[in-house]
Amino acid sequence: MQQRGQQQASGQVARRPEDNNRRLARVHGGVKDTCTGRGIIGDKMGLYEAHLTTTDRVREQMRLHLGLAESDGEDWDYAAADTKTHTHGYHIYPAMMIPQVARRLIRTYGGGARLLLDPFCGSGTSLVEARLAGVNAVGIDLNPFAVLLARVKTTDYDLLAVHRHARELRQCVDDLLKRGVEIPPPRFYNIDYWFKPEAQRDLALLRYAIESAVPAETRDFFWVAFAATVRECSNTRRGEYKLYRIPEAELPAYRPRVFETFWERLGRNLRGLEEFLRDRDPHTRADVYERDLREGVPLPTGAVDIVVTSPPYGDSQTTVAYGQFSRLVLQWLGYDDETAKSIDKRALGGRLAPTEPRYESPSLARALAAIGDACPKRAAQVKQFYDDFAQCFPELSRVVRAGGYGCFVVGNRTVKGVRLPTDRILIEIAACFGWTHITTHHRNIPNKRMPLRNSPSNKPGELSPTMTEEHIVVLQRQP
Repeated sequence: MQQRGQQQASGQVARRPEDNNRRLARVHGGVKDTCTGRGIIGDKMGLYEAHLTTTDRVREQMRLHLGLAESDGEDWDYAAADTKTHTHGYHIYPAMMIPQVARRLIRTYGGGARLLLDPFCGSGTSLVEARLAGVNAVGIDLNPFAVLLARVKTTDYDLLAVHRHARELRQCVDDLLKRGVEIPPPRFYNIDYWFKPEAQRDLALLRYAIESAVPAETRDFFWVAFAATVRECSNTRRGEYKLYRIPEAELPAYRPRVFETFWERLGRNLRGLEEFLRDRDPHTRADVYERDLREGVPLPTGAVDIVVTSPPYGDSQTTVAYGQFSRLVLQWLGYDDETAKSIDKRALGGRLAPTEPRYESPSLARALAAIGDACPKRAAQVKQFYDDFAQCFPELSRVVRAGGYGCFVVGNRTVKGVRLPTDRILIEIAACFGWTHITTHHRNIPNKRMPLRNSPSNKPGELSPTMTEEHIVVLQRQP
């Protein structure tokens, strides 16, 4: 894992023997087996069969292995698709591109491609699909949690080593509990608001065990399962990507189950890793960098054959709050409060800053005029997002070869009752930097992790519809 903050689980404090049997029973939850050759199995961890198949999944696997393309008339919705194959199910992430879309774009526009770039890679969907398709990949994101996810999902871990380390971790946790060891939890901002005392206690012990028992070579794999456990055992409302707490009236009945959740997640991820190692091209690799695209990409000029990406739909504070989604996990992973809380401010449109626009977009100008009539401040915020987005194109134009493709999955959000045609705005901005529009595919959003309604003004009770459709804009880099 990359450099983390200074908060570390350390020290062993008071023992409470009276709680040992209860906590040890809760760790196992009736599970008798630990690890087998197929993964972690048990009453709690065997809830998901290792080889579940559906008609859709079989069809996808046949296409993947045979290189078959979908017919031109087939829609892009994939409403019944299994989106959690391979390593795609490691951890949820806001507004994830589904693998079927990335896979189809790579097949359709990436023939003969040697390098794919995702400059807003998020949790790494397109990078995973690139390796499955035999294409090297590079991912960029400024969110350190996204970088962790993308790296872990695309890494060729030694499966036997991961199983062995899982058994050793289980033994370490059992030993700590039997001895009544208590590990002090980290003291980041508002931890008591977001985590019950028992959740803090068990998460702290689990984090200490991972740091103590799991070697560095596989530790990030375990951190991802730990991250999912942090999120599921917090006091946040389920199904939200912004930080909203469980209603006060429901908190007394809420019982976070840290250990059961972790072992179940770890077992599921082990099965995904096995599937990924079976199907990926072992001669490919994916490199993921924590950085801002506007500050440059560590690639030679003309090195990229295809871009497949889903950029932010708007500023994080009023659309998809990637930083809020990641904050609690980052704090438990040892990042300082300022780093964990600054992601949304550092993202596109996160700060109002004077810029010299190098693009023209009539579609954006019309939308800004309409928004400005209702609220000049919101118009300025919207403009800042697109100004920042446009600043990404000089670097994209540098690293993508002439004739290379750029595939952008975008949504058209609404601000102050005005629909922003981001698909058209993107085409107009890109044209100013040497890109030609090839086509736009449209898809309904049946299973993307997005809200149906949001609060664009961040005022409680003030809601408006969000995206139920997204647009896949295909561009080509001109000489």
